[in-house]
Amino acid sequence: MLQFLALLLLSSTAGSSVDDAIYLYEMGDIPGAILQLEDLLKNGTLSIDEELRAWNRLGSAYYAMGNIDNARYAYSRLLVLDVYYDLGPRANPRLRELLAQVRDGTIATAMVRSEPGGALVTLDDALMGVTPLLIEGLVGGRSYNISVYQVGFETESFALTAQPGFSHMLEFSLEAPSSTMMAAVSEAVGSDENITSPLLAGNPVTNPVESAQGTVSTVETQPVASTGGSVTAPRTTEELIAALTQSGHGIDMTTIAGSGSLQSESSQQETVYAGSSGSSSRIGLGESGLPVRAEQTVGHVMVFSDVGQQAVESSTQGGGYSSRSGDEIMEVLATKQDQVRYIFNKHLRTDPLLAGTVEVEMVIQPSGRVTDVAILNSTMYNQAFELELTRAIGTWRFGSVDENEGPLVLQFPFNFQ
Repeated sequence: MLQFLALLLLSSTAGSSVDDAIYLYEMGDIPGAILQLEDLLKNGTLSIDEELRAWNRLGSAYYAMGNIDNARYAYSRLLVLDVYYDLGPRANPRLRELLAQVRDGTIATAMVRSEPGGALVTLDDALMGVTPLLIEGLVGGRSYNISVYQVGFETESFALTAQPGFSHMLEFSLEAPSSTMMAAVSEAVGSDENITSPLLAGNPVTNPVESAQGTVSTVETQPVASTGGSVTAPRTTEELIAALTQSGHGIDMTTIAGSGSLQSESSQQETVYAGSSGSSSRIGLGESGLPVRAEQTVGHVMVFSDVGQQAVESSTQGGGYSSRSGDEIMEVLATKQDQVRYIFNKHLRTDPLLAGTVEVEMVIQPSGRVTDVAILNSTMYNQAFELELTRAIGTWRFGSVDENEGPLVLQFPFNFQ
């Protein structure tokens, strides 16, 4: 009787929180949950993670009521908010299949290759990694600027309009600048020269072929200024690429972390890039200027001591709580092994001695989003590899939770041999 009264009270309340709506759903009042969730979403006062949890539960509620069209719409809204969103490994298989169908109809990928390989790739001025590089999470219908940089070669760029459900292929054939072009560098700043674009091929199944006009820009880059031992962060992507490549010693991750040019809104990630030297380097610095580890600011921490062990040490700071189990975390990580292996093998071809351990810290939000990726320790001595690894981890999703809880800090070591 008391349970019924509590349910009735929640049903008559104007959606006080996402957790209240989820409680209604779990108690069997699916229509009441839908009403509360719709009110919450209509008010527009939810945080990004609350909104993701609300659309996720609204999709499952519509599905439970047999309204598949509305369920599809809810899942499409999820992908608009977070292109990498995914349900947990233990979610209803039918819901996972429905989300996959919506994803296939709205999201595209692009494989970027170059000759010669190992070129730096940027997506809308955000440094993504080196070629060959698979870029995921492209929203269908949106236009993206993809640029490829290689030391001693002309920079090439291509404006890609993502086609929903397509696997685009971009092939860049980089050319060394001629002596005439080198002499005219200062005059060519800010100008574009039309060239034949890379061939843009669609999904091999449908095999549509598109072509368009791309541009190559000859840009006069400025070295990073140094005064009294301090380094001025690059102001543009061109300056950043110059800073990363002119030294001849690989990618300077400290330069990346200090550059605002990489923190574009289009990246839709809160990923931190850290080098091999620091034990806990991250962008989010306190007022003292010292790095702040996530475990000092977030309640619950889950530590994996070894990749081959599923034993987990959990520590609680300040009464934090997480309903996620070590087994659930491992299920998601197991599905990412091929992606990590691909990144490692790619860099192994150019660095045959590449081996070691990377200890990564990430924050899993209640919505399942991964934020604040940082490398705590690394013995890889290959910053380009670390860049791509942290980029990839920032796209991982662990599914939303139904509990009223805070973020979970996860520390996990990757062993590469």
